[in-house]
Order: sequence, then C-alpha cells, then structure tokens
Amino acid sequence: MADRTVSERLQPSLLDRLTDDQPQSLNESRAQRVIDIARLREIIQRDLSYLLNTDNLGSALDHEVYPNVARSTLNYGIAPSAGEHSTTMQVKAMRKSIAEAIEAFEPRIIRGTTLVQLREETADNGMTVFFDIRSDMWAQPMPLELYLRSRVDMSTGQVEMDRGG
Repeated sequence: MADRTVSERLQPSLLDRLTDDQPQSLNESRAQRVIDIARLREIIQRDLSYLLNTDNLGSALDHEVYPNVARSTLNYGIAPSAGEHSTTMQVKAMRKSIAEAIEAFEPRIIRGTTLVQLREETADNGMTVFFDIRSDMWAQPMPLELYLRSRVDMSTGQVEMDRGG
C-alpha cells in the first residue's frame, strides 16, 4: 500500500466530523473528509478559543482531595478571571492557567512545547492583557509551529485570539 500524503492523514476533529454543515446533501466531498495544514490551524485556533473562554472549577476544586479531577474533562477550561484586576500576580496566574489548559486538553499540541508570554501592549482600560502563545502542533513529517496572539479582558474573562505572523 502506498504511503499516504500528509493531507490524507489529517482528519477533522470528532466534533467537526459529527457536525453536518450540509444536511440536505447525501454525499460528502473529499475536502470535507480530510483537511490541510491551514485548515488544521484554523480548527486548533477555534478549539483553543473554546477552551480559553471556558472557566474551570478553579478554587472550588481541592486538588489534594481530588488530584485526578484537575486534569480531567470535569476541570476543562482555565481559571476564572472575570472581575480580576490585571495585577502582576493575576497576569502570572492567567499565563500559567492558559499553558496548563492547552497542555491538558489539546491533544494536537505536542506536550511540553507550549510557551505563553505576556506581550508588552496596553489597552486603554487597564483591564486587558495580551499574550503570545507558541506551541508545536502535530504534523508529518515534522511538527509545525502554531503562533497565536491573545487578548484577555480581565473584567469579563473573555479571550480573543488571532493568528499572528
């Protein structure tokens, strides 16, 4: 059997495969069954946006009593930040929470490659912080870098992301 190309190996996520964007059509095109690297980046960005806009159990979870819950889907998301001031300690906690959530809940990111850095950019209200997120995403024949810029509104907890450079 001939070796398949990279695009033939890449499949949409389970959620994307179960979602029928064209219910009136009985057939599915090849483009809908497999994805290319650009589409993989879009899907990962979308899924990371879902992840980072979901509050986990945060301080309601006692990690000593329930150590396995911290990395389970019961604790999906990042630590709640709505209403917090963008103090240095809060920013460090947010950065750590983002990195831990990506490592725990995004299997297409290679574990140990995630770097979340505070970007020296300011917003008018003082309640917004900016992060650069770099990770290596799974690809063949070699991993590809994923670079995302994020904007976190500390008053609402909303995270907006876009692909940078």
